[in-house]
Amino acid sequence: MTATVFTSEFQNDRFNESRRLFNHDLFQVEVYGEDNESMTFEVMADSMTAATAEAERMAMENMIDIQYINVTAM
Repeated sequence: MTATVFTSEFQNDRFNESRRLFNHDLFQVEVYGEDNESMTFEVMADSMTAATAEAERMAMENMIDIQYINVTAM
């Protein structure tokens, strides 16, 4: 008895290239202000530290006095 097996290797160069270009993690960031203000958004960043820095920048743009920031990896 004989069996034939076909092996296929699929390479999508565009997908691999875009994955290298956008090699960031996704974080959900919640910023809470002193006057019961809050913002929730998603950030693509290399680390939680970078996501926190982006949250601080966005809070400053919206004139929120930061009480605390909650960063969750998605």
